[in-house]
Amino acid sequence: MKVNYFDLGLFRGVELSWMVNNILPSLDINDYSAYGFEPCEKYFEHLSNKFNSNDKITLIKKAVSDKNQKVKLYHAPNLVGNSIYDSKNNIKKDSFEMVESIIFSEWLKKNVQDFENSFNILKVNIEGAEWPLFKNLCETGMHKHIDIFCGQGHDVKKIGEFVNSGVVENYYNLLEEYDIVLHRFSEYKPEQNIDMKKMIMEKLWD
Repeated sequence: MKVNYFDLGLFRGVELSWMVNNILPSLDINDYSAYGFEPCEKYFEHLSNKFNSNDKITLIKKAVSDKNQKVKLYHAPNLVGNSIYDSKNNIKKDSFEMVESIIFSEWLKKNVQDFENSFNILKVNIEGAEWPLFKNLCETGMHKHIDIFCGQGHDVKKIGEFVNSGVVENYYNLLEEYDIVLHRFSEYKPEQNIDMKKMIMEKLWD
């Protein structure tokens, strides 16, 4: 079966590199496509140079939100944690770049024709945009075609407007209602990660 790996919020692309250079080859999986999303211009340039030799990787310079439009990507002073939300706890409101954003489910339907018949892995680290992402995936039923959800954690709790408006509670309730479990898969403290190779093997050949 074809494997699709979607990496939302690449930063340095460490998890993408693990997936295409170690995990999938170790399982003798050659029929795959990898899609990496990173809206930050500086990071995207580095990633383009890093992965330009692998024609199975497609890099997309876009953010994920609830609209197809240009948005502000606010910069974090510590180089990680850029966010489309100005109420995130560590961004600088006066430092941002304008980026294109997409509705992920719509992008999938237009660009990944084999999605519903493939084994799909979604890694998410998008600094609060998990809320519109998962809300949309569940509302459209697209979540049912994703076999593994993974990432670093749940960044919605870092967004002030979400904390104050009850979105954080709604987010966790949504994941519980639709039986979505986010397995840890991150370059940060990798010793705490799920055994991704084992998980893919068990789910793909179950």
